[in-house]
Amino acid sequence: MDIYEKRLTILKALIGENTIKDFANAHSDVDASYISQILNGHRTLGDRAAMNLAAKLSIPAELLTTGVYSAPDRDRITSSWLSLGLKPPTLPHPAFFNANINETAQRVEEDRRYWENREKRPTPVPVVGKAMLGAEGYFEAMDYPAGHGDGYIDISSTDENAYGLKVVGSSMHPRIKNGEFVLIEPNHPYQPGDEVLVKTKDGRSMVKEFIYLRDGQYRLDSINDGYPPIFIQADQVEKIHYVAAILKSSKHIDL
Repeated sequence: MDIYEKRLTILKALIGENTIKDFANAHSDVDASYISQILNGHRTLGDRAAMNLAAKLSIPAELLTTGVYSAPDRDRITSSWLSLGLKPPTLPHPAFFNANINETAQRVEEDRRYWENREKRPTPVPVVGKAMLGAEGYFEAMDYPAGHGDGYIDISSTDENAYGLKVVGSSMHPRIKNGEFVLIEPNHPYQPGDEVLVKTKDGRSMVKEFIYLRDGQYRLDSINDGYPPIFIQADQVEKIHYVAAILKSSKHIDL
């Protein structure tokens, strides 16, 4: 592996599971088209280009110029990526790029990752209630008593307060069908265009598309064509929770 191949490999590892657009947007001085040209082989990451890119990414210059970095460097980059809202980089153990380290060192690193991932195996998300069809696009959230529920949905979440609701009825068809489940992450931020669960202070509940909050008023659009947009004053909203996923009934796990 020559130095250019090594730089390309490291750049791909820095991007990891992120899209090029998200990666570039998180680093204000990085141009997505420039990164694409490097990855596609239309540009070569030379010495000066490698140093400049390292500076824009706020990483040690040696990482891209020579491929030399330490385990603490990798940890710091991972923390930086997470703070920027990116998925962590997939940088291998520093020994991976050391020509004096044989295949055994690489195999040790692979084994470490395997067991690390096994230890991080998450628990499923509990189903805590039902979304029963009501009038005018609203539904009644049928919460279970504390300590009770309707099993789990087989999915992981980084939100420790995540919960599931079972949809009963067709008010949200075809986006959400009768018998399906929605994964709700109350601690996840939401943006315009995201689907959210909204509960008002007068007891109405709904799953809508968040459009905006402007001048103290929410605009929420229907997720199907059956109901018009609604406008609610902010002081009338009790909670808004992010809808992270819609899951088939086959993902349900009985108690």
